[in-house]
Amino acid sequence: MRIDKFLAHKAFGTRKEVHDLIKQGLVKVNDSIVKKKDMHINPDVDVVTVQDQVVQAQLEYYIKFHKPAGYVTAVEDSTDPTIMELLPEEFQTLKVFPVGRLDKDTEGLLLLTNDGPWAHKIIHGKKNIGKTYYVEYSGALSDEGIQRIQAGIVLGDGTECKPAELSLHNDEGVMNEFGEIIHSCELTIYEGKYHQVKRMIGACGGTVTYLQRIAIDRITLDSIEEVGTFIDLTEEEKEIV
Repeated sequence: MRIDKFLAHKAFGTRKEVHDLIKQGLVKVNDSIVKKKDMHINPDVDVVTVQDQVVQAQLEYYIKFHKPAGYVTAVEDSTDPTIMELLPEEFQTLKVFPVGRLDKDTEGLLLLTNDGPWAHKIIHGKKNIGKTYYVEYSGALSDEGIQRIQAGIVLGDGTECKPAELSLHNDEGVMNEFGEIIHSCELTIYEGKYHQVKRMIGACGGTVTYLQRIAIDRITLDSIEEVGTFIDLTEEEKEIV
């Protein structure tokens, strides 16, 4: 790969801005100052520095991110802030994108990558990949509704949902600022339809007041417990597909 293309991908500016860095003698490869903008490098072998700071060679990304509420799951949006505004600029130059989505007001685990086939397997693959949510809700879930969720509920508009796993937390609930008693549960679904968790809970008598995705298959929020943090997936986590 050309050194100027590599540095542009790594968000050091446009090609012209990268050329200026090279002209100023600020770019080195293996401790030697780069003289030519079209010099070819192997990012996996060569050590590249800009102003004596090492540039990470990584060009393919598999990321888990703890999404905060208030951001839309998109690369860009004309009205709302996006999750990409919270992530390194090079993610955009290297075309890293979210795998699936979380609603604007939903927190929790979100995967990102620039490996299209891998993302496609997560979203559309034949393997049923469970997505687990921690749910807080007002109201009461009926026994019949719980059974419908577990069997594969059909929503009011005819949307058919696959059988899901629902585990109620044995608590008496907590009263919120509006005088509502809030209960909690965990729900694992095997698809990702529009507002699916909220609609499933709503169809059974509850109203979701807080929603957090806590796992995708065996990938969890471990190591990214703080909202807004992210980390590379391990090799084992990448193999969920």
